[in-house]
This record gives sequence, C-alpha cells and structure tokens, in this order.
Amino acid sequence: MTIMPRKHRTHGRSHWGSNDPAGRGKRRLRYWADLHDGRGYMRHSMTIRGTAGDGWLILDRLHLEHSRDTVVPTVGQAYEMWWLPDAEERIGSGDLARSTFRGYESRWRTHVESRWGSVPVSDVKVLDIQEWLKSLTTSIAELSLILLRQILEFCVMYELIPRNPASGRFRMPKKVKAHSKDVYTLSETIAAIDAARGTVAYIPAILCGLGSCRVGESLGARVDLGEVRRVEVRGMTVAVIDLVRQVDASGHPMDALKTKGSKRPIVIPEPWSLDVLSEPGPWLCDKGFGEPLSQITVRRWWKSSLEAAGVKPIPFRNLRNSWRTYMRWELGVDEDLLEAMMGHAGRNVGEIHYDRPRWEVFAAVVADAWARYRSSVQNESCAIGTNWDKN
Repeated sequence: MTIMPRKHRTHGRSHWGSNDPAGRGKRRLRYWADLHDGRGYMRHSMTIRGTAGDGWLILDRLHLEHSRDTVVPTVGQAYEMWWLPDAEERIGSGDLARSTFRGYESRWRTHVESRWGSVPVSDVKVLDIQEWLKSLTTSIAELSLILLRQILEFCVMYELIPRNPASGRFRMPKKVKAHSKDVYTLSETIAAIDAARGTVAYIPAILCGLGSCRVGESLGARVDLGEVRRVEVRGMTVAVIDLVRQVDASGHPMDALKTKGSKRPIVIPEPWSLDVLSEPGPWLCDKGFGEPLSQITVRRWWKSSLEAAGVKPIPFRNLRNSWRTYMRWELGVDEDLLEAMMGHAGRNVGEIHYDRPRWEVFAAVVADAWARYRSSVQNESCAIGTNWDKN
C-alpha cells in the first residue's frame, strides 16, 4: 500500500481553527485558546504573510500549545456555583455561624467581587493578589483573602486549575491603629451607665458593664420567652437573664452565640436590676415595635450620650473588659468563677460550683459581692455612693 504525503488545504476549517485567504500573500487564522489575558477561553484571530501551508503549520503549533485549554468559570461564577451552596450547607449543619457567613457576604460584595468577580479562575495570579491586598486594611484583607482562597479551592478540586494561587504566604497590610484597651473602674462604670440613662444604650450598657455581656449578647434576650426573670437572693432583687442568642451589627437576631460556652445566665445586681425587670419587651432591648436594637445604634447613642454628659466614653465592647477587671480586683470575685460567668471554659472551676444550677451559683456570687461593696460605701461621701443612691 502506498502512503500518500499529506497535503495542506489551501483554505478551510478544522475542529479547532480555520485558515482562510486574506488577500494577496496573506492568511487569516482563527483559533480557540485561553491566552491568560483576563478574557478566558475564547476565539482569537491573526493575519500572517505566507502560504496556506504556513498557516496550517502555525495552527498546528498553536493547537499544541493550547490543547489543554478549557472553558473555565470566572471567580464570580465559582462563588455562585460552589461556595454559596457549600456555605449554606455548613450553616445548616452548624459548622458555619450565620454571623460569619454575613461577614463573608459583605467582603464579597464590597471588596472581592469588584476585583475578581469577572476574572477567569485560571487568570488569578499570585502577584495580582499581593497588589490587591496592599490596597485593603488589615482586617478586611485577612477575611477577603480567606474567602478568595476558599472559592479557588473548589476550582482545584474540580481540576480547573492545578494549584490555588491564594494559598501561599502574602505580605498583609500593616495595622494602622490598634483597638482601644481602655477600661473603666467600678465607679467610672457606674457613672458612665448613669450618663446613658434615658437612651437606648442604657439597658445594653447595664448588661455589658454590670453583667459581662458581649455587645451582641446584650441585645438578644427576650422578655416574652421568659429569658428575663426576677430572683430574690441574699436579701437582694437581681435580674437573671438567660443568654441564648445574639444580635449582629445590623440588628439581625442569630440563634448561635460566639461559642457553646457563651450560652449562660448573667446576673444584674440591684438597683439596676429593677430597671431591667421593668422593660416590657418583647425584646429586652427593643426598638419599640417588636424588633431588637442593632449594635450600630447602641454604639452611636453610647458615645453621644456620654459626650453630652461630659464623661469620656470608652468603646462599648470594652464594658465587658471593665466588668472583668473590677469584679476581680475591686470586688474580689474568684478568677475561675469570673471565667465561667463570662462564658469562658475556665481552668480550675471545681465540680462543687456545679452541684446546683449555674444561675443559682452566679446569683449568689453577684449578690454577695455587691452586698459587700454596698456595705463598704454606705457611710462614705463619695461619687460611687452618690451614684448608688441616685439609682
């Protein structure tokens, strides 16, 4: 059998490209490829000087170079197709907190989508990621990078890219300003809470500054579900509040707290307990029409009311730190008990503390500590005594 030599066509198409005349001595070549120029897998064309054979030789070379190119999704498409459904599934199983999910959503909308949403996943480069991170603040850069890394990990899993370009080590932007660590003494805490009286920040400030709450925890209690109750202990009326949920910055309730240990009772001493117990609900910190306050609103009123009263405000979240500090060093409560009362695991809390329900233990500890304090200032002419009497 005689094997005939291959003859190049003068013009025509293959399954991958075309080679057509384009005037005297010219050829127009069209082919499909991903040139990694940010446009993804698409049709390209070029005009060459030469014969049809020259055109087919060039197409053969291009085909060899791009034979592994495939249609790949953009980062935005990967986010929609894979990351979002997986996140919803993790929320349902309890592996991802709804508040964390909202944080990722916010970072996607404001910082990740605008830079990477339309970029094919095969065109995401390490150096480009580094340049992008430099344009962000530290906290935003950290969370945004985590989200981008998670999205691209799906692309590695589905063999669309050989490795994850966001998984390496990057230079993160330097922190411009550290969070304030200022705390109040006991007398300063009472004075600051008194300055917020009559505003929507008053009850949340009591729960944080006199009860150890995180900001979101202070907004999540419901009166109508029996989560706020009056208890008489050691001759004092205290308010016992069961923390089972929190409210995020925008005012959305979340059934999960920061950790499993965060689910706990807190105890508010007299006389502030009477103000807490007088709230009608349904939320203890209610807007007035059946919805909880947002953290943003509370922080704004806290700052403005203290400044109006001539009291230097500390960040609202630092009221919890103030509680921990004065309870230990001014009221002399055992450190391990304080850890448990804050929702921490604690190190050496003995089982003796848990032979009764926790709220009974905590109520007794708080009542005893404040009774000792009240006794020590009854005959003193000081600012703390004045604030106590006013309340």
